[in-house]
Amino acid sequence: MGRDLYENSPAAAAFLDRVIEFDGMDHIRELCFEGPAELLTRTDNVQPAITAISLMVLEAIREATDITPIACAGHSLGEYAAHVAAGSFSAEVAMNLVRWRGFWMNQASQPPNPPGAMVAVMGLGAGALKGIVAEIGTDKLAVANINSPGQIIISGTKDAVEQVESTAKEAGAKRCVMLNVSGAWHSPLMVPAEAKMKGLLEEVITPEQTSISESVKVVANATSDVVHDLDSLRHTLTRQITSPVRWDACVKRLLGLAGYPDFPSQLSEDIREELGNPPVFVEIGPGKVLKGLLRSNDRKLKAVNVEDVAGVKALKDMVEVN
Repeated sequence: MGRDLYENSPAAAAFLDRVIEFDGMDHIRELCFEGPAELLTRTDNVQPAITAISLMVLEAIREATDITPIACAGHSLGEYAAHVAAGSFSAEVAMNLVRWRGFWMNQASQPPNPPGAMVAVMGLGAGALKGIVAEIGTDKLAVANINSPGQIIISGTKDAVEQVESTAKEAGAKRCVMLNVSGAWHSPLMVPAEAKMKGLLEEVITPEQTSISESVKVVANATSDVVHDLDSLRHTLTRQITSPVRWDACVKRLLGLAGYPDFPSQLSEDIREELGNPPVFVEIGPGKVLKGLLRSNDRKLKAVNVEDVAGVKALKDMVEVN
């Protein structure tokens, strides 16, 4: 993961070389390149690793193009890279924050705490799922991600999530998929991690280390609204540990910031013609999950994934053509 960028983008390589000098980050390059998988999938390792790769991609894009985002958002962990892209804080600040975020979330998922799990439910509405969560118990379950109207993630104790899976199928869900995760992210089980992140964010998010851009807005997962000042930055990054990722609403807010009042499919043909093509979403970092989620919200949305040198070149070519 990331080796292609390291070997072919001087800016990405220089960035990763800088990262391993950060406190607690000396192992990241080896972890990204060599694994092993059982270490890389642990949340205390994967959070800084994915963030490092995402920021390597960002550096490679900046090296190859003069693209400036209209607005930024990230799905869960990705919100930290989004803030770097928008200029809210430096890569070093982001790496320090995600290092501790991963450590404390991993800690909250270990004994004597109950084992956690997450399930993706397809084809059952948010109202019905919230009812199931309330019936089983909000002390051990939560709606974790509202990715699109057709895909909602539930998180909580393993026993409770398994109960959700069977109950949702009985209620008419088209499909339920247990996720390969090591904890119950965005659920009440993460309260201890949230409390520790709150203290760290209060210490780190200061006027000396942080600046809210007037030109490039960041839409927060927890509120699906723009982060306006340092207080809202601290608040939203704290809340996202236990709050749902309102991804469908975040996408709609991003469209609004780009001058599109709603999902394209919800607008009349005349309005779409007047507005022109909707903005292009650029997903940076490993995988194409967000590109898929965008299309599940509206198939008229266009997304480009950039995770390697080929992706950077394709993005550059697209920009030059347009």
